[in-house]
Formats: sequence, C-alpha cells, structure tokens
Amino acid sequence: MYAFVVDQVLGINGLINLSNIVFLVAFSARGVLTLRVLAIVGEGLTLPYYYLQDDKLWPPIFWGAAFMMVNAIRVVAIFLERRPVVLSDREERLYQVAFSSIDKREFLRLVSLARWADCSPGEVILKKGQHISETIVVIAGDLEAILGNDTRMALRPGQLIGDVSAYSGLASPVDVVARGPGTVASLDLQHMREFTASRPELRANLLRIVSADLAAKLRDVTTVGLGLAAERLASK
Repeated sequence: MYAFVVDQVLGINGLINLSNIVFLVAFSARGVLTLRVLAIVGEGLTLPYYYLQDDKLWPPIFWGAAFMMVNAIRVVAIFLERRPVVLSDREERLYQVAFSSIDKREFLRLVSLARWADCSPGEVILKKGQHISETIVVIAGDLEAILGNDTRMALRPGQLIGDVSAYSGLASPVDVVARGPGTVASLDLQHMREFTASRPELRANLLRIVSADLAAKLRDVTTVGLGLAAERLASK
C-alpha cells in the first residue's frame, strides 16, 4: 500500500495526478486568464508522463503541445488587450471633449480614422449647400455657424459639425467659419460605417453622441432665436 501511494505521488503517475489537480483548479477559476495559464501548466505536466512511457506516446504529446501553444497565444493576446491605453495629447483632448462615453480601447481604434487640421481666423470650414461626407469634431478654438442674415451660433469644443446632415445625406444648411485659430478632427462617414458594422455597441454609443449633440444645438438655436426676438422687441 505504501509503495502504491508513493508511486501515485512521487512516481511517474504523480505527474498525471498532479496535472489533473491543476486542471481541476483551472476549471474552478473564474478568470479566463487564470484558466488558460493553469491549462498550460496542467498540459505541460502530462508531456513527461507520455514521453517516459516504455513506448513513447507521440499523439498525445503532439496534441498536448498544440493545446499549450493555442493557450499561450491567447494568454499573450489577453495581456495585450489589458495593457493601459496610451493616447497622444491631441487624441486625449479629442477623447475628453467628444468621446469620453466610449471605451478607450475602442476609441483608439476609431481615432486611427481621424484626420487633423488647424484652422486660421476667417477660414471657412464648411460652406452652406456643400455636400457632407464626413463628421467634423471641434477640438479647440473659436468657430461659429452662420445660420442666416446676422444669426450666428458659437460652436464649442466637443461639438460636431455636419453630423446630422452627413448621416442623412443632405447638404450643409449653414456656413461654418473659424473666428480665431482652432483645431478640428474629421472622420470619413463611409469609413466609420465600415468600421462600426461589426461593432454594434460602438455604433450605438456614437449615435447617442450624435443625438446629444443635436439636442445641444437645438437648445443653442432656441436661445439665439429668443435673444434676437428680445432685441427686436426692445428696439421697437
């Protein structure tokens, strides 16, 4: 009995028993990363057992090594996915002013589609009647939308230019002009559609951002309209 126990613990059979204990702990783990690491360890313990048999068991050795390789690749992928997201200064600024509701890792992929541009005072960013094929985000600077006659509405950092018109395929209803130095980021609408086609959660988040931006613009237009009406009444 003693010899049997020693063989099951310290002998070659101990390897397969220890391997199964590791697998038991692995399948009890909650985290995927822990499970995969323990699966590699457990599979690794079985390889000497198969190799040290009188007739080496090459098929399980081969498949064991294959399973270890697959798990190792996934472990590396998980580590890479969990790395802290590092944004450049302008990417961080864009994230904070417009896309903070989006996961940073998704935003890092999205921002790879962006084109950056600096605006000079008096530069026309968007002309009335111009077909819009991209969404422009104000990052910094003093921009305004000319609604008609002398009606003007300031655009704040984080607001979108041409977002609704771009999505609806309409031409721009306003002129957008830079009153001072500014910075904008442009995102091609077709590229965004292709990018978000397989990312429904990201697409839903972007639509929420567009809806919130539209609601803010409607409030601003209403405020401007009420202000003009009050001025006209006061001048009579």
